[in-house]
Amino acid sequence: MEQNVSEKILVSGIRENQKVDSLFLVKSKTIATGKTGKPYIFLRLSDKSGEIKGYIWDNVEKYSGGFKAGDIIKIKSRSSAFQNEIQLGITEAERIDKGSLSENILSFFLKSTKYDTNKMFGELLKIIDVNVKNEYILSLIKKFTDDPSFVKKLRTMPAAKSIHHSYVGGLLEHTLSMLKIAVFLADNYAPYVNKDILIAGALLHDAGKMEELSNKNDATEYSDEGRLIGHIVLGAAAVDRKISEIKGFPEELRLLILHLIISHHGELEFGSPKRPKTIEALLLHFIDNMDAKANIFMDVYESQQTPWSQYYKQLDRYILNPALFSLKDRDEKEDGKDDNRQEVYSGELF
Repeated sequence: MEQNVSEKILVSGIRENQKVDSLFLVKSKTIATGKTGKPYIFLRLSDKSGEIKGYIWDNVEKYSGGFKAGDIIKIKSRSSAFQNEIQLGITEAERIDKGSLSENILSFFLKSTKYDTNKMFGELLKIIDVNVKNEYILSLIKKFTDDPSFVKKLRTMPAAKSIHHSYVGGLLEHTLSMLKIAVFLADNYAPYVNKDILIAGALLHDAGKMEELSNKNDATEYSDEGRLIGHIVLGAAAVDRKISEIKGFPEELRLLILHLIISHHGELEFGSPKRPKTIEALLLHFIDNMDAKANIFMDVYESQQTPWSQYYKQLDRYILNPALFSLKDRDEKEDGKDDNRQEVYSGELF
């Protein structure tokens, strides 16, 4: 039986202590065991407005094989709040056949960039056309921007599985933002920065994401190549293959561009095989890091209903939305939570 779109409750509309009987996309599913030895199911559920955690504490055996990541399920649940994060305690979960859903309803489950991808890609090409002068770098860039497969993935893929720009078109949005910042910084630090090299790095630094991430059944997951090799090495290899197709490409320029890709995570502990050793590589790392973290803040500002966000492990902090902040909130000593963190459930592993 076809579901009624009016029954859909968006993640962004869920409040504390609310009955939530609705449809959600399963982004991930994990069966874990609590400290008492009792199993439970941990879910990340989503729709176009965001993600929410869900827990199945009872009848785990019944639901362990009933659905998987990428499925749409109809749940019965009640919301609760912990450390400013809304979560769902699920009592029933039923897999819904996607074939029974209209396109109108399916559109509710894919979060997409709020910007026009055609305009973004056009702006990206214009930045390259106006700023890049080196013939070899232009040839390298065109090897990618003239490749229909690369362009399709750039326009549709997320920039990450879950941390930042994790939605359809997120990779293009992230790349374009980085290109704009790269042009500004190259001009600001001229003549010490090679603008062409920095732009090439901004455009191609995540080329390996095309192979690292896969989108199966509307759920972004890591591919085998992504798990075993990772996007930094995959990206460097992809760029090097394109360089090998360009006759006379200078060896020194090849090394400088590959160094940007290999070092763009900045530090060894963050997955970079090498740390930045040129000013272009250093700036690329800062641009990537800044744009990713700014996106997390902006996402919180758009979705959070309280002044203080949940605790973000990747940032090691809570996030304050100044637009919702007041002296009353300050008196509640929210800032003291950082030093007294604990998980809501004894079996929580995430």
